Amino acid sequence: MPNATRKQADTAAVPERVARPLARAARVLHSARGELARARLKEATARVLEREGYRQMRVTDVTREAGVATGLFHHYFPDLKTATIEVLRDFMARFEDLEAIERGVGKGDWYGRSLAHNLLVVQSYSRYPGIMRCMVQVGDEVPEFGEIWRVSYFRRLELLVRAMPRLFPAAGLGDAEARLVTRILAGIGEHLLTEYYIVKSPAVREVELDEEQMAEWVTVMFHRALFLENPPPARLRHAAKLAEMRRPRRDALKAET
Repeated sequence: MPNATRKQADTAAVPERVARPLARAARVLHSARGELARARLKEATARVLEREGYRQMRVTDVTREAGVATGLFHHYFPDLKTATIEVLRDFMARFEDLEAIERGVGKGDWYGRSLAHNLLVVQSYSRYPGIMRCMVQVGDEVPEFGEIWRVSYFRRLELLVRAMPRLFPAAGLGDAEARLVTRILAGIGEHLLTEYYIVKSPAVREVELDEEQMAEWVTVMFHRALFLENPPPARLRHAAKLAEMRRPRRDALKAET
């Protein structure tokens, strides 16, 4: 039997009930391989971003890091900007996973909630300073990502905005006023983390703090600014001296003079 005829006969011999699952399995396998290759390129992009930064990164840096041909990158991403935005959005998602962040924190425990969120932020700066630097770089240079980052950031702050009337009913803050207060509070520690982990300024790194210690320092100052009181002393493991930051009473000052 000629080869062409044999192939036709073999194809015809495969029942449709078998051929369809086989074709579906082939598509799934092809798709799975594609997803793995795409994920590999995204992981490589993240590593290069961390090491080199957005402005210095080239496609060849990514494909070399991934150990693949340059053409494969363009098969999955039209350009570096698209791959970078995907990587940063994936990274950003960790900050919005409230269930994971606040797991184990009791209801109404605002110090515990703040500490949990601040610990995640500190860990992100400490372990991925390059990525955190890229958040700012890409936000400045790519307007669409800048808007995505702003929306995500302010959406998280709205959790505190909505809680303000319940926390401080006597203040009578409107939504706009609560939003203003929240923006002010949100800046606590932000510049410090940049200087400590990204810039590595000697002026601030003279005080050596691990991730838990840094998170507690930031949280204590945030708590004091929000509630005008110290956190419960029993909760302070690393920043107890901050609780002693209070002005002496006037009569004590007079006695000293």
